[in-house]
Amino acid sequence: MPYIKQEKRLILENYLEEIAPSLEAKGELTYCIYKLGIEYLKHHDINYQNISDCISAMNDAAAEFRRRILNDYEDEKIRENGDII
Repeated sequence: MPYIKQEKRLILENYLEEIAPSLEAKGELTYCIYKLGIEYLKHHDINYQNISDCISAMNDAAAEFRRRILNDYEDEKIRENGDII
């Protein structure tokens, strides 16, 4: 996961914190992620590299989310309920 400079992160987090509470369903979250990719392409050349960069960024974000959020959640549930092995 690329770690961006704190100044830029604060700007982006303000936007994200503003919109996040209004999302009520998975479809809305999916739409926002998709639409962000579309908006990115509107401001950059639409070519194979930039399209590939959007897809890669979405996949990288999913992998980071799994690594940092889902894995910790699953480990906690194993501690609470015991392993299945």
